[in-house]
Amino acid sequence: MAAALLSQHGTNIGVELQVRSAGTHADTMAVDPLAVSTMSSLGLDISRHIPRALSRQIIDDDGADLVLTMCREHLRVVATTAPGSFRRTFTVKEFARRLVSADVVQGDILAVKLALVGEGRNARDLLGDSPADDVADPYGLSLEQHHTCATELDALMRTIATNLG
Repeated sequence: MAAALLSQHGTNIGVELQVRSAGTHADTMAVDPLAVSTMSSLGLDISRHIPRALSRQIIDDDGADLVLTMCREHLRVVATTAPGSFRRTFTVKEFARRLVSADVVQGDILAVKLALVGEGRNARDLLGDSPADDVADPYGLSLEQHHTCATELDALMRTIATNLG
């Protein structure tokens, strides 16, 4: 859901973003039919999405400039899967919050924006779980919880796309 929303918001503001999706449990989970339904209600078709498992290759070798996770637990998986990736890996809530408060200027290249957004960031601050950084996973839950999650992600992805553009 997040990848589709980020792509859409990038397109809406005229910014071409290469967005890919991978999950920490993708090898065992199919696309949730309620996620497909929820995204369809927002005008996005994710029915053909094929989940893929997160790997070091996806993070490093495929050139991921920025890795966004839904929660701190996923961030820690990324950081341990691809040592050295912490500086470009954020939860979506953390990244949106930091991006808005950083002195990011339109036209700055992504590397400059990441440096500004990550300034003063400490890995120890991301231990444990936190509602301030974690998006609740609706997988296997109700349609209402999927809509709640999609609404939250929509706002976050709009903020990110707007401030990255």
